[in-house]
Amino acid sequence: MRTLKISEFTTALKNAAAQHGERGVAHTKALMLQDCMIVDESGAPIDPANIDVMVAPAAAPAEVETDMAKPEEKADTAAVAKSVRAEIRAAIADAAPAARRAIVTGGDDDAPKFRGGRLKNFTDNREAYRFGRFLFAACNHTKSADWCARNGLTVKAHSEGNNSAGGFLVPDEFSDTLISLREQYGVFRANAKSWPMSRDVIYIPRRTGTLTSYWVGETKAATESTQTFDNVMLQAKKLFALTTTSSELAEDAIVNIADNVAGEIAYEFALREDQAGFNGDGTSTYGGIVGLANAIGSAGTSDSGIGTGALASVTVADLQADIHGMMALLPAYAQTPNTKIYCHKSVFHAMFERVAMGAGGVSAAEMQNGVAPRFFGYPVVFSQAMSGTIGSGTDGAVLAYFGDLTQAVAFGDRRSVTIKTSDSALNAFEQDEIVIRGTQRIDINCHSCGDTTAAGAVVMLTR
Repeated sequence: MRTLKISEFTTALKNAAAQHGERGVAHTKALMLQDCMIVDESGAPIDPANIDVMVAPAAAPAEVETDMAKPEEKADTAAVAKSVRAEIRAAIADAAPAARRAIVTGGDDDAPKFRGGRLKNFTDNREAYRFGRFLFAACNHTKSADWCARNGLTVKAHSEGNNSAGGFLVPDEFSDTLISLREQYGVFRANAKSWPMSRDVIYIPRRTGTLTSYWVGETKAATESTQTFDNVMLQAKKLFALTTTSSELAEDAIVNIADNVAGEIAYEFALREDQAGFNGDGTSTYGGIVGLANAIGSAGTSDSGIGTGALASVTVADLQADIHGMMALLPAYAQTPNTKIYCHKSVFHAMFERVAMGAGGVSAAEMQNGVAPRFFGYPVVFSQAMSGTIGSGTDGAVLAYFGDLTQAVAFGDRRSVTIKTSDSALNAFEQDEIVIRGTQRIDINCHSCGDTTAAGAVVMLTR
């Protein structure tokens, strides 16, 4: 199948319209699409089903006049004709469905060529197009690699000791977008204290003891005291996400492919971060990270006594007592504007909402705050990485956390996202797909979560 540029395609249809009218356009278009792939001026394929070629009606032949018209009269007639044609083109353009229009750039090599449908993850069509070009270059698409070089988009290969598989480092201009998406989808990254890591291992000083003051008498010597510190260690660990797309990648809209891939990778990273931060047990399943469930000491744990039973079988009075018991454990220093309740959405409705509705009146109305619910004035944050079992569950499973994550958790960010592609991973060869892998390097350290004698900056309620 040979390729045909969009400009050549539209010229051929215009000629058909001039000679044979509307039927000629449809017939010519069908014949051309049987043997040709339509591409933009830089060689990127365009889905022909999403192209509407708007051809203005040909001007009627001028009548032969027996006398010569004055030049100013000819100019007026041409101006009127031009205005009428412009109005017709505008009316046709307004009537065409927005999702089926081809976006013509007028020769700007740095602007998007086509977009079908609404973007979900990128707010700017141009940014999505540039990210799509980067993805194509990572897939060894020569024309996309050339486009990136011409438009100042560095496609940098990345490889080091603990990332031997290599890949292409996502350019800085897209890293901020992916970070924003991960904060939007994830709970831990958005609420914990973030620490940029300039090397694989960093140590953050943490105060463990304060100065001590003494009452002293006149002329008596004071006793010296000192602050004590220890270190919180962050060691970069590699996290990866995989997403697949059909091998017809080069035949689809580049902007939409980029939008979808960015969203999928960001969502998967956010989910893995939340799973490690909330549930990590130090095993390889969670990258060696110990999450809140296993870091919070017994002094910061409130046992509801529900055990393996269902939340629906517990009375509202008992649920209220359990929630109060958890909140009472939180130290005063952790009572900050960042103090929040963290739970699964199902637990929120089966437990916290039942308590609020049982109270009635203003307390119940306080709960109904759309996508940003509150309880006793505290923001409630949903995390689907936490247990959502409201029926028969596991004794000791965490129902909710309460506290200030910025004081209890350090989130280390070592390296931005790296992209690599494969046509053989995950049965991609058999299924005629392309696998896109994103990796990043992070660490999570839940360092101030209390012990057996004192609660930390975050406490929890268990079954």
